[in-house]
Amino acid sequence: KPILEAPVLTYIKQKIESRWSPDQIYNRKNSGLNIPSTSTIYRMIHQKRLGIITMEKLRRKGKFKRPAETRGKFNDGGRTIKKRPKSVYKREEIGHWEGDTVESGRIAHQRKSKYCFVTLIERKSRLYLAIRVPNKTATNVTPAIINALKDYPGELVKTITFDRGKEFSGYEEIEKILNCKTYFCDPYCAWQKGSNENTNGLLREFYPKGMDLSLVDENELSHYLDLMNNRPRKCLK
Repeated sequence: KPILEAPVLTYIKQKIESRWSPDQIYNRKNSGLNIPSTSTIYRMIHQKRLGIITMEKLRRKGKFKRPAETRGKFNDGGRTIKKRPKSVYKREEIGHWEGDTVESGRIAHQRKSKYCFVTLIERKSRLYLAIRVPNKTATNVTPAIINALKDYPGELVKTITFDRGKEFSGYEEIEKILNCKTYFCDPYCAWQKGSNENTNGLLREFYPKGMDLSLVDENELSHYLDLMNNRPRKCLK
């Protein structure tokens, strides 16, 4: 039978507008409503039974191919990811982070602006942070990371894993102030910090790849991060 109950339809619409996927809507069991299955929600959207909700309202999906690394190199002090404790891989404890940057779009191979996001994600809880900085240099990226994590208790900041971009060359200052250890992925191996790469892709739903990040409103950014961090996650049950 078709789902006709108004509270159910309203709930599904509200969650899609809050950027939840049909899978997240179905698997969150505490709504107190008889929520249809993931495939049924997709079918309802295709059959236009949710009013203005269309497939375009859903989170964008697709493969993102990162261009070849062209940034400068630096001495990582032997902090290769191969030396990272094995417990980090198993996500058994909170306190292990991954860091990256998200840049403004380009026009004719030139950046629209130098503004970018410094992004951090905690591997077990999937807590995601994004800090806007004027440019992607160690001068701005290093203090952004420190300020984002310095108020957390020490046991919640144990390690941070970066790629080999020169913007992370201030790793020694980060280690000193946050009392943590830093590690670096192998060259051209972004998959080694896949949680951050994946969540950066979800952030692009709100800030598409071609956008000039100098136009970002800080209050709006905070709102979008709240939406992302308060979605139900299958990996967290």
